[in-house]
Amino acid sequence: MTTPDIAPPSASIPHATTKSYLLLLLLVVFLGGFTLYVMTARGLFEEKQRLVLLAENSEGVLVGMDMTFSGFAIGRVARIELGEDGKAHIHVDVQTKDARWLRASSVFTLERGVVGGARLRAYTGMLDDPPLPDGARRDVLIGDAAAGIPQLVSTMRELLDNLKQMTAPEAPLNASLANLQTLSGSLKGPQGALPGLLGPAGAKQILDAIARTNRLLAQADAHLSGAGGVLAESQAAVAALHGLLGDARSSLKKVDATLDEARVIAVNARVATEDLDTLRNEVEASLRRVSMLVDEVNRKWPFARERELKLP
Repeated sequence: MTTPDIAPPSASIPHATTKSYLLLLLLVVFLGGFTLYVMTARGLFEEKQRLVLLAENSEGVLVGMDMTFSGFAIGRVARIELGEDGKAHIHVDVQTKDARWLRASSVFTLERGVVGGARLRAYTGMLDDPPLPDGARRDVLIGDAAAGIPQLVSTMRELLDNLKQMTAPEAPLNASLANLQTLSGSLKGPQGALPGLLGPAGAKQILDAIARTNRLLAQADAHLSGAGGVLAESQAAVAALHGLLGDARSSLKKVDATLDEARVIAVNARVATEDLDTLRNEVEASLRRVSMLVDEVNRKWPFARERELKLP
């Protein structure tokens, strides 16, 4: 039994070698075009401006990491090296078209969160400032949230220790609260806060002094305003004084009338003279009564002993 001859694949496909070479060429062209597209999209062929950021350390910073401005990537970390000054030198390539957002007053920060990677950001407050020159060197501010955790834990431990000391049974705070409770309880008593502030003996002395003062005030009020008191006698004396002053005023009116008659009737000069003597005696008697009454008022009046009484 004879086996039929099987032709190789190249013999069944015309120009198979040429077609395979063309396929490989197309694959190379496709990969080259894709690589060129990616490089162009990444801005590899665009003009760039170099910026060197100086940091205390480069923890969390990776080559190829973006530097953002207002949330948009405007630069990329190209190289990280340790400088002669012992600081990390972060070389950032910034595209020329985006370099207009960086000014001489721009601030650069490196933020490290508890969760997630580091973020390199640029902030520009004054866009009117001079542009940032090529090759500029700027310090970067590092904000590490995880770096403050040990200090926070230490502070919390100290706070808890202080809280334990404050709430201990022998702590001064407990003694103060007990005294405050005692004082608040004494406020509900009949004597109020006096026993708590001055003690029982001191509170009793204060209350006794207040009672004696009230009794003295009641006695003084009765002596001054009661029946037969100084004020009642003074009021009676003033009423009598008003009566005497009215009599004196009537006598003076009679004198005026007599003088008028003396001027008109000259023939009755002798009679007018006798009338004037009589009226003068009446006026003098009235004035003497007024003087005696004023002396009596000054003797009884307790508030104005030095006051003068001027007669009209």
